[in-house]
Amino acid sequence: MPDSLARQPAGLTSRMTLPEVFELVSDDLRDIEVRIGALERPDIPLSAEIAEHVLTMRGKRVRPLLLLLVSRLGAAANRDDVLWAATVVELVHTATLLHDDCLDGTETRRGLATVNHRWGQHAAILMGDWLFTKGFDLLCEHRLHDALHILVQHTQRMTTGMNRELASRHDSALPVEEYLRVIDEKTGALFVASCEIGAVLGGLDERQAAGMSEFGRDLGYAFQIIDDIFDFTGDPSDLGKPIGTDFRLGFATLPLLYAWETGDPETGRRVAEWFREGELTDENWDVVRRFVLESGGIERARAEALAYAYSARDRLAALNGHEGVAPLLATVEYMIARGR
Repeated sequence: MPDSLARQPAGLTSRMTLPEVFELVSDDLRDIEVRIGALERPDIPLSAEIAEHVLTMRGKRVRPLLLLLVSRLGAAANRDDVLWAATVVELVHTATLLHDDCLDGTETRRGLATVNHRWGQHAAILMGDWLFTKGFDLLCEHRLHDALHILVQHTQRMTTGMNRELASRHDSALPVEEYLRVIDEKTGALFVASCEIGAVLGGLDERQAAGMSEFGRDLGYAFQIIDDIFDFTGDPSDLGKPIGTDFRLGFATLPLLYAWETGDPETGRRVAEWFREGELTDENWDVVRRFVLESGGIERARAEALAYAYSARDRLAALNGHEGVAPLLATVEYMIARGR
């Protein structure tokens, strides 16, 4: 775990709000959307229909945003290169969502039907493969070989994390350290890749680039832990997907692991049995959710997420005074507010 929350984070404050950050890079984000929209679709009618559905879905664009903002810290960034790299990062992220939805059996994402639910798992897997290879091909086409090398490395780490998570299904004794390893690989990898590519394209020196890599890693931890909290506390209409999915699939997340440590032992044994069996009624889910909420698991997980967010914030201290720090700080502060 990062330094205690009792320690004051670095004396940095942003003068920007998140809407102002998006306004700052609005032209870049708009051009990324144009590039995504202009990608040549497969010449197979069914695949073209699915590609259209996938590529017109709007997400948060968190990873392209990080790449854009980090690249602005340097003086060497070529805008066209940065935009193509950010476009590809979003394509790779979208590909992972398609594969993730197949593994999870998710029926809705971003408020719309998932590809696996509407067209079937085979179609979703193949479309994810198409997006991966399309993205890597674009980086080759635009001679962004350093970005390609970084992204391939971290995509491999990401798939390793997904395999590690799958191997630990229904393990109610999963160590917290193993959970953190999974999310570092599964979620953190693409956050790190976005920051590393931005640093390379921006021409940051080795020390600054290493700092941005660790910044992305901390932010990835915070992002995923907060998402795992929302799986117990969120509103499905706001999230665009149902809650309780991880438990039903047998994936142990931090709020649940902490609940087993501190919650009522008898209830914890029942919850662990349901978790291992993989069968859960709506009535049992109500017991599970109440168990996690009343055990203090949410509060402990939230403290962990905030600690990582504060750690990410501290890493920006080395860049204090640079005009490009303010939008990155605003992004971290949004994460902190989201976690609270």
